[in-house]
Amino acid sequence: MSENKEKVKAEEVNVEQKKEKKPSVVDKVKSVFSKKAKKETQEGETEVLSEEMQEINSLVSGSTLPTSEKVRRFFKSQSGWLFVLPALVLMCIFTFYPIINAFIGALKQNYQGLTGRFDGWGFENFVRVLKGDTGTGGANFLQCLVNTLVFTLISVPLSTLLALLISVALTRIKPLQKAYQTVLFLPYLTNALAMGAVFATFFTIIGTKNNTETVGLINIVLGWFNIDAIDWMGIGSPTWEIGALSIPWAKYIVVIVYEVWSGLPFKILILFSSLQSVNKQYYDAAKIDGASRSTILWKITTPLISPMISYLVITGIMGGMKQYSAVVGLFGEQMGIDYDMGTMVGYIYQYLNNGRTGYAFAGSLMLFAIIMVITLINNYVSKKRVKF
Repeated sequence: MSENKEKVKAEEVNVEQKKEKKPSVVDKVKSVFSKKAKKETQEGETEVLSEEMQEINSLVSGSTLPTSEKVRRFFKSQSGWLFVLPALVLMCIFTFYPIINAFIGALKQNYQGLTGRFDGWGFENFVRVLKGDTGTGGANFLQCLVNTLVFTLISVPLSTLLALLISVALTRIKPLQKAYQTVLFLPYLTNALAMGAVFATFFTIIGTKNNTETVGLINIVLGWFNIDAIDWMGIGSPTWEIGALSIPWAKYIVVIVYEVWSGLPFKILILFSSLQSVNKQYYDAAKIDGASRSTILWKITTPLISPMISYLVITGIMGGMKQYSAVVGLFGEQMGIDYDMGTMVGYIYQYLNNGRTGYAFAGSLMLFAIIMVITLINNYVSKKRVKF
């Protein structure tokens, strides 16, 4: 028995020694390449390893690569940039350069883009734009800012809400769903100036016949309720005066109604598509629990598509702050009476047309800052309300 125990112990010692002597993977790779490197040809010369073998051997042995090889490998690993290079070049030319040029031009006092002359560097352009003291007349910055904010902050939430309700209604209308989608999307395909000109005829007093005013469609409807006709878009449009600001509320209503109507098609399309991806099991479970349609809409549907709603609100605010063509289509090139319906983009275009590009640059940068602030606020609210 003792002899058997001694044999077992001896075998265990041999096994442990073999484990200790077992070469690692790195040692095996080194040995393979060392054998290939030492292999001699018939002339007695040593074969030269291929480039790949040398690279692997250098990595295994821990030696560093030459600088030229590191540079070659770096550019090879960055080859993906070649695919985005055309888009990057276009962005540099048409996006980044104009922004940088605007910053530089805004700091040139009394800068005139046509002649390139300016009276030095400073923030005078910003001060004059904010005070409305540019000495050129026309649009007022504060008036244009108030107009743009009113149009945007009322029309965007209102159009998004209506688009949500219409999209939900469309999901329940199966037979004529495609037809309604087509009809509702048609305004999105129409030119904004053409839509504004046609839309204006609904509100404006369009002429006389037998010394009797022929009013627009809206005034005709108001007449059914014994309400006097309103000059929605003309000189006699009712206006509130608040200090140096004019609030032509009747004209505001025209623009807001137009903005809501023109913004619905795209939002309906996006929200309708989002509703198709909602899992129907949520609705089935809610019906079993006895939830009403309004509860399902606000407690289930809206949270599930909240990322898309947030996207529409953010893009809508950005588009609303850059509104121009619709107001020109409604009120003409001067955007109402002496720019009383002017927008921020209209303000910038006025000074570009006058050659006073310093003021245009200053106005554009302030518009950029305002949009950034509103977008950041929206993103902050979205983090708390949006269910990703």
